[in-house]
Amino acid sequence: MKSSMLILAFMVSGFFVQAQISLPKTDATSLVKDFVKPPAIGDITKTTGDIMGLLGGLKLSDTQKPKISEAISGFLGQKKGILGLADKNPADYLKKFNPLQQGLFGKLKGIMGADIFSKFLNLKPSGKNIGTNLLSNLFF
Repeated sequence: MKSSMLILAFMVSGFFVQAQISLPKTDATSLVKDFVKPPAIGDITKTTGDIMGLLGGLKLSDTQKPKISEAISGFLGQKKGILGLADKNPADYLKKFNPLQQGLFGKLKGIMGADIFSKFLNLKPSGKNIGTNLLSNLFF
């Protein structure tokens, strides 16, 4: 009886593990439906500094600022390597960009805390503002 329960427990556990690691299926059409072309990234150090200036309204602590700056700089470096795909193949760009952005946002949330991170998300540029707002580098 105990071995039957143990086997059943392993089977149920395996089901839950499998359910948690399955990736959503998306086709290229759905990825590029609302595609916004990302802005070009020039000097990463300057862009990072300018973005940090825009985040000043979030009232970040002196401890948080260098960690956030480092996370943004690393993200921009990785993103710069895939920007060419945005013109040639938006679906491939998004497939590479989305995990990068999720990683950045996970780091930022951990550094900022949920309340400040929520305020950060509200800074997402929209409309005609997207192409000229430096924060677009983090969102598109």
